[in-house]
Amino acid sequence: MKLSQLIVLAVVAFSLSSIAQGQKLPTFSQYKSATDKKRVITVDLKSHKDARMFRTNLRNAAKGGVNFAGHYVLTGWGCGTNCSQWAIIDARNGRVFFPKEFAGVGFGFCALPENGLPKDAPGLGDEDAGPIYSKATSRLVILTGFPGGGLDDDRVKCGNYFYEWTGTALKQIKLVPGKRVDTP
Repeated sequence: MKLSQLIVLAVVAFSLSSIAQGQKLPTFSQYKSATDKKRVITVDLKSHKDARMFRTNLRNAAKGGVNFAGHYVLTGWGCGTNCSQWAIIDARNGRVFFPKEFAGVGFGFCALPENGLPKDAPGLGDEDAGPIYSKATSRLVILTGFPGGGLDDDRVKCGNYFYEWTGTALKQIKLVPGKRVDTP
């Protein structure tokens, strides 16, 4: 093999390696969080303006105990066709968070990317899983579909949104885009 062919082969191999590395997905194990066994004593309905409106859903979820990011309860409920609303409760103090990304999560009407979830995603391969993936032992949360009411906004991309929970807000880490499909 000629030197020029070896150089071309090396460049191609390096390029493919770089592309593959750019597609690495965040994993739940990269965002570990120590888990409390604590249950929420009382949901603080004064901690957020929407908490009182959803008090029954929040209180019922709190009874189930910690299921997200070490000492939080992640809960969701339907808000219409292909829509779900989500909240996060701090089990240590009852404080409720309604991240804007979780307000009116749209699912359906999005061809999600193949291999767009990490191998350690809970419920992987379960058709009833989603639109939110999380673990009690991780600060990583994955939203599949449209964040924050984006189903009705053509400017919002659909796909798998990877977020890290900081303790007060979601920080977007990555988006693996899907393809919006026509609504019926």
